Amino acid sequence: MAGEENENGGVSFALPADVDDWIADAAERRDESRDEFCRRLLTAARAVAAAENGVLEADVEAESEDGDGEGGEGEYAFDPVVRDDLEALQGELEASREEFRELLEDVRSRVVQVKRETDAKAPADHGHPEYAEAETLERLQADLEALEETVDGGFDNFEEVLDYLLERTDRLEERSTVLATAVVDLRDRWDDLVERERQRAQVEDLKLAANRLGIRSAACEECDASVDLALLTAPECPHCASPFADVRERTSFFGSHTLETGNPPALEGRGSEVETTPEGVFEAVEADADGTGEDDRDDDRRGLGLGGGNQ
Repeated sequence: MAGEENENGGVSFALPADVDDWIADAAERRDESRDEFCRRLLTAARAVAAAENGVLEADVEAESEDGDGEGGEGEYAFDPVVRDDLEALQGELEASREEFRELLEDVRSRVVQVKRETDAKAPADHGHPEYAEAETLERLQADLEALEETVDGGFDNFEEVLDYLLERTDRLEERSTVLATAVVDLRDRWDDLVERERQRAQVEDLKLAANRLGIRSAACEECDASVDLALLTAPECPHCASPFADVRERTSFFGSHTLETGNPPALEGRGSEVETTPEGVFEAVEADADGTGEDDRDDDRRGLGLGGGNQ
């Protein structure tokens, strides 16, 4: 680069970055300032040039002293350099070159070694069957995309289907509740009908027994009230509501016929009790469908005078 003159008549140069870094590192290793190192470097260069031109070291030293007088403040004076410093610099340069050569050879040998090991592991035309081929990979990718489209399409109307199912479930539950209520009501009516038929049959049995004994009226065993058997509509005393079980003929001429009280024997036509809850009704319906409730229905029919029961 071109130099620029300063106020003292000297010339300054802008050094390249790598040269400036080298000067800074060398000055730091010698524990010197940059100016001192530059002066020593220039003195060494002049000494080498003077030695090549046959100039004595004394002449170089004299010229350096003259330079101090001309410069005023001795700003560009050079220190005397002995031959040992030059040899030291040359030795460091040779050592750096040798170290660089060794490092270069080491890197070259490592590259060659890696190349040989790589060539020895597999032939040049070898393949990798464990890796998927491009065609197989594309086919799998297409299948995956199709599956994603199917899943996304199936879930597009997921909420609509779920709402429909919930609504239908609610309707079925409501209908089943109505059906259970109707069945329970039908069971209750059936039980009432069976109970009335049971009472009618008991009254008929009492009247039949009294007719066989020639009895028209008898006294209640519980309250001694006289009861006209022809007007009796329920198997119980119309005065004290005690249930009648049988009629007994008087044992003496001055005695009276007696209607014995107590729980009458179960009639053949009385069916089994059924739980009136919806769950119990459904269980009874299932039992009827399986045939387990057929006997109870036959008993109820016979009790009502249907299907061959006692009239």
